[in-house]
Amino acid sequence: MIAVVLIFVSSVNAVDLVKIYLNDGLNAVGVAIEKELTSKDFWLKELGEQNVSLGYYDQESYIVVTNKTSKILRIYSYNDGVIKKEFEQKDVITGLMGDKEKEGDLKTPIGFYELGTKFKADQYYGPFAFATSYPNLLDKVQGKTGGGIWIHGYPLDGTRLDEFKTRGCIALLNDKLELFAKVVEGKKVYVLTEEKNEVLAKKDEVASLFADLFAWKQAWTISDVNAYLSFYDEKGFRRFDKSDFSQFASMKKTIFSRKEQKSIKFSNIIISPYPNLDDERMYRISFYEDYYTKNYQFKGNKILYVKLDNRGKMKIIAEQ
Repeated sequence: MIAVVLIFVSSVNAVDLVKIYLNDGLNAVGVAIEKELTSKDFWLKELGEQNVSLGYYDQESYIVVTNKTSKILRIYSYNDGVIKKEFEQKDVITGLMGDKEKEGDLKTPIGFYELGTKFKADQYYGPFAFATSYPNLLDKVQGKTGGGIWIHGYPLDGTRLDEFKTRGCIALLNDKLELFAKVVEGKKVYVLTEEKNEVLAKKDEVASLFADLFAWKQAWTISDVNAYLSFYDEKGFRRFDKSDFSQFASMKKTIFSRKEQKSIKFSNIIISPYPNLDDERMYRISFYEDYYTKNYQFKGNKILYVKLDNRGKMKIIAEQ
């Protein structure tokens, strides 16, 4: 994540932090810094000239972008706000148009996924293949089914593939697949699949999401249940167990009523644009969470699927 030292010396003046420390102690300094993290202007300043058009990534990452209309697959590297094109193949073969809804519909899913490691498959899929993480949590809570969505090659016997025969996968020419493998080897790789328009993140929106993420965390920390629940989409939210907003809110109100003292830390934050056919401004946010109360502790990765409402506020639609 953005260096902690920058947080100290950016929006909050060091002299002011010293005064807060002298008057109110070390804990008050933390409170002041946490407040700054809920400011959109703070994050706009921190992002500076970074290119976040494909998202913000805490570490070097590679993003495979496939457009189902143009039939172009590209790989971009992202490193500290610098994006470079590393690979391109035109005329890739994808599944049928439209978002994948159910097993056997032959459609390539539209969304944002992680790429698995290279593995050997049947000769039908070329020399090797890469699996994607479809279905992700959002797919599952929306009732989408199916699996086995891969990036692979052409049959080794020379058979010609088409959009029906890929069964929803993405097929590259075998020599291109070899190059693809060399580019992504040993890298953290994500797969972004769009249908028509190019899906790009906006710096203004990424800054807003950073601010809202920490405002959500702050409400969670102090057990302000109304502020906390205001970051959820009342109509569209589904928990991983498919419970709806009213069920989720009832549970959280019970938990928050205990007023437990909490320690919550976020690190390794990633904010990525999420393609969809409804032209909604959607993002996938992942981070490492370190959560502590007297009665419960959790350390692990967390993923939010969110959309921006007409005021630009983060609304969580699925949470893992």
